[in-house]
Amino acid sequence: MQKQLFVTLGHLLVSGVSVFIAAKLMPGMRAKSFGSALGFALTMAVLNAVAWHFLAPLTITLSVLTFGIGALVVNGVLFLVAGKISGVEFSGCIVAALASLVVTFVNWAIEYALAGWPQVR
Repeated sequence: MQKQLFVTLGHLLVSGVSVFIAAKLMPGMRAKSFGSALGFALTMAVLNAVAWHFLAPLTITLSVLTFGIGALVVNGVLFLVAGKISGVEFSGCIVAALASLVVTFVNWAIEYALAGWPQVR
């Protein structure tokens, strides 16, 4: 149980770093501080756990018809909502949708670089 908590907190920290790096790389996205990026990561974790539980059945058809672009737009809207709550700013929905891709890629790259990352079994 304690190991799982540390791994979860580690993933949250990596996500916060990913958001902070993405904010530095992307025009139209701004994080006020690392703390706001970390708050954004926590807010997105909660929104992903709650909102996608309800939105996934509704967006399956949209995602199939648009080859995944519909899910990207919904994720962009979730990024906008999380940004309003946590202090990360986006210039629009398209920037937020693209930021979701950049954050995902940076997060993947950091976790890949940390190949010895502990796995919960």
